[in-house]
Amino acid sequence: MSEPLLTSIVAGSTAAVFQTTVSYPFEMLKTGLQLHRSLPGVPPFEMMHQLKTYFAGCAALNVGTLLKTATRFTTFDSACQLLRDPESGSKAISGPRLLAAGVITGFMESLLVIPFENIKTTMIENALAPKPEKAAQDIRPKFHAQKNSSMNPRQKWFVHYEALPSTNFLSTIQEIYRTRGFRGFAQGSVCTIIRQTSNSAVRFTTYTTLKQFVSPNKPLNEYYAFALGLVSSCAVVAVTQPIDVVKTRMQSKYSWMNYKNSLNCAYRIFVEEGFPKFWKGWAPRLMKVGLSGGVSFGVFQYTENLMNSMTKPKNMGHD
Repeated sequence: MSEPLLTSIVAGSTAAVFQTTVSYPFEMLKTGLQLHRSLPGVPPFEMMHQLKTYFAGCAALNVGTLLKTATRFTTFDSACQLLRDPESGSKAISGPRLLAAGVITGFMESLLVIPFENIKTTMIENALAPKPEKAAQDIRPKFHAQKNSSMNPRQKWFVHYEALPSTNFLSTIQEIYRTRGFRGFAQGSVCTIIRQTSNSAVRFTTYTTLKQFVSPNKPLNEYYAFALGLVSSCAVVAVTQPIDVVKTRMQSKYSWMNYKNSLNCAYRIFVEEGFPKFWKGWAPRLMKVGLSGGVSFGVFQYTENLMNSMTKPKNMGHD
């Protein structure tokens, strides 16, 4: 493994774990707001919860983010190298080639993040579910009862987890497999690919364009990297929020009850809840994505600069 590649992976992974954990309460609120259906008679979404509820699903998202970020920086750099015009003397890449590099990066990210997004969404749903009032032995499904006699195993497990929802990463994986099978880990795949591709295309196009403008010929200061990451993240939220709302709804454990597919989901949101609801959760997502984007690029740039400064004397000694 080459030294620049290892530097990218270490820097990107360090930034990913830090920013995901710090900004996760905004992610939980964003997902909860998007899962909430604004229908007549439905009470508004409750924003105040116990502290542990704000971190429900954090473990799943951290695992997915580690894989995603390791792919993000390495794939984007490789795509830029591949798409750079060899006839031009400039090292900078711009225009359609820059956009294409962002799209390729987003597509690769989405393939890794889809299962963990589904696990995260189910963990948040379970954490927000009303607590059962009866004791566990009273609400446990009785498979011998007449009303359950015609149920298949998945339906019986669904009833079981309705009464006793999973509360951690591994048990949620088990719940998804028992109630929805392997398909449960791939719900909302199309929307996730479109969102992730759009995220990366908008984020990296904005960030790299601003970076080339601010510091075209020398490494970027980490404070500037944080600011540029914040600006590029705001652009991401402005462009991709409707896709994110549909994606979250399609990853719900109840999506099979409410929606036939992503297009039907978008149609029902528009007809039943109104066009502005496509931007549900934009405020916590803006805070989450803005903070995570700024911290991610800032910590990445700081770590990269630090590692480059540590290897500089060694390189100078070989000259």
